[in-house]
Amino acid sequence: MNFKALVILLCTLSFASIASTLQGHIDEARTISDYQERYKYLTNIDKRLIESASFAERLSFNVRLIHVHIHLGQFQQAQNIVEELESSPKYKSDSSIYSELYLVKARLAYSANKLESAIHLSQQNVALFQRLQLTDYEIDAVASLVSAYHNAGEYQAALNLLEVYIHDNNRELSLKQKEMLYHGYSRNLEQLDRLTLALEYKLKRREVIQQMSPSISLQAGISYSIAQSYLDLEQYEKAKSEFITALSFDRQTGSLSDIGHSLVKLSQCEYGLKNYPAAIAYAQEAKQVFASYNSTRNTAWANHNIAINLLEIDKPDQALSIEKQVLIELKQDDHLYIDVLLTLAKLYIGSTEHEQAKHYAEQAYQLSKQKNKLQKQIIALEHLITVTEKQADYKQALSYQRAITELEKGFARNNYNHRLAELQNSIAMRDRDLAIQDLKLQDNEKSQAIAAQRQAILYSVLLFSLLLAAMGIALLRIRQRKQLIEQRRNYLDKQISQRSKLLSQVAHELSGPLTGLRLHLETLQAGLTQFNELTYEKLNQKITDMATLVTDLNKISLLEQSSFQLNVTTINAAEYFQSLHADMLIQLEKFEVTFTQNVADELSFECDATRLSQLFANLISNSLKYTNHPGKINLTISQNQTQLLICYEDSSPGVSDESLAKIFDHLYRVPDLKTVKQSGSGIGLAIVKQIVEAHNWRITAAHSELGGVRYDLTIAI
Repeated sequence: MNFKALVILLCTLSFASIASTLQGHIDEARTISDYQERYKYLTNIDKRLIESASFAERLSFNVRLIHVHIHLGQFQQAQNIVEELESSPKYKSDSSIYSELYLVKARLAYSANKLESAIHLSQQNVALFQRLQLTDYEIDAVASLVSAYHNAGEYQAALNLLEVYIHDNNRELSLKQKEMLYHGYSRNLEQLDRLTLALEYKLKRREVIQQMSPSISLQAGISYSIAQSYLDLEQYEKAKSEFITALSFDRQTGSLSDIGHSLVKLSQCEYGLKNYPAAIAYAQEAKQVFASYNSTRNTAWANHNIAINLLEIDKPDQALSIEKQVLIELKQDDHLYIDVLLTLAKLYIGSTEHEQAKHYAEQAYQLSKQKNKLQKQIIALEHLITVTEKQADYKQALSYQRAITELEKGFARNNYNHRLAELQNSIAMRDRDLAIQDLKLQDNEKSQAIAAQRQAILYSVLLFSLLLAAMGIALLRIRQRKQLIEQRRNYLDKQISQRSKLLSQVAHELSGPLTGLRLHLETLQAGLTQFNELTYEKLNQKITDMATLVTDLNKISLLEQSSFQLNVTTINAAEYFQSLHADMLIQLEKFEVTFTQNVADELSFECDATRLSQLFANLISNSLKYTNHPGKINLTISQNQTQLLICYEDSSPGVSDESLAKIFDHLYRVPDLKTVKQSGSGIGLAIVKQIVEAHNWRITAAHSELGGVRYDLTIAI
């Protein structure tokens, strides 16, 4: 492969790895809580990575970028990306692959306060995801629609939508989905002054959150929300306990705004419990927290809470001074502005400046009426009654009292209706819960019956399986026993055959020297031959041949005995074969001996060293007998990861393929082989084979490139 091709391959692999990591970058970006930092992270992703990614990954990347622009208030930049995606030829208005884009479009309209568009888009999304059966996306679209309804003041529409999903027993909702729906339900209930039911769903939401391994900030938020409900219901002790919990979580997160809010709410709880010094202390601490990050509105809020408590401990002048300053700073905050006006009216009622008290009370009444704050209207009217009574304007006081009566009647009527609706809803929910419990009990009974039936079937199957296994094992053992008997019989037959063959071969081999010896003795006895030195040598040679044959037969018989044991020791390979080479140089002095060794110095292996030396002695003896002089001998020692490899080869003459196959047989000699010195008994290589097999090694014979025979010995290491 040339350099150019290598570069192309590396580039291809690089692009492939880049494309495969884009989703990882998107997931990493989601973990960055600071949206400015998240924006930097996303915009710094390599352009090649984005361009080479799949269509789905690129779409997901752009949706993440839109979310970041929305959180940063960059609505036009977000809209530009949306329009760019919608202008693509691939874009469809009803495709599941664009689900996240449909959701983020509605989120963009909601965040830009285009509530009518947000409602319309969210309604389309709910219908589309229902049709496509994308349940998770459907719930997200419902949550988005509920938020849009809430901000548009369509609280009942939000409740009607949520009840379809919350009370649908056939719909399986995840914990996260339940948390979102309960949150939306309680928010909209609060706006309709259905405070008790709102609190009930807040408590349910907390139960769900506690099963989700929630973050500290989420736990702080739900505790604060529940505490606010208790405060609205004037259950001050419970509210105080929850706000203390929320404050503990806030201190862990380090959010100054949240810490200050929890402190102000604790001040309000202490005010409700008439613990005015404690209330002032909480409000002063909150004031310091808000001032530390220059929050003018929240600092004024804390000051207002200080003022109302000062009023209760007979420090009206200080309270009045604080509230006048708060009034200047809070003209843009209607809710708190009304509270300050009412406090100022109350302060001036305690003085002689009745007109000033009347002025603030009338302002508070008109603003409360405009914002439909019934409770604030009643308090303002009560202040006006007090002022007019002090001014002896009883006719006007009566008019104010009638207005209060009408408001209280309307308020009582609304409360009654709301409470009745809450009770009816609560009863309906209890009925549904009981029905669900009954269904669960029935399901449990059915499940138990099915489980018992399955267990019985399982036991039967298990018992049957055990019986089959027992029968299988028995049959397998019978089969194995038959195979073993067959193997033993074959082995015995083979041994008998080999013994018969060996006896026949031994008889044949012994008959030659015995016949020659007998003929020499008969000729000597008949006087046909003189007994001299030559005759003696011939007779001695015949006897020596028979003795050598008997000795070799005894050696091979010993090796074949089942009681034969090797004297195994561990020897160093390099040292052993170097010593063997030195011995070969002495024994094969008329041969050209080549020795090659490529093994590690520390390599060792296990063997019977005496038998191994006998093995090589027989190979050398074979070469001396059959190799033409002067001859060549090559000995090569090498190794791989698991084996020691030994190659011994000699020069011509060679042997035929037929003889190679029989070269390790007992008493086999290559026919018509002209030797330099003398023929052998055919036992030497058979002994070599027996030594190899006794060690569980392996040896093969092949034609040598030198012209003779090559022996390859393999030893496990």
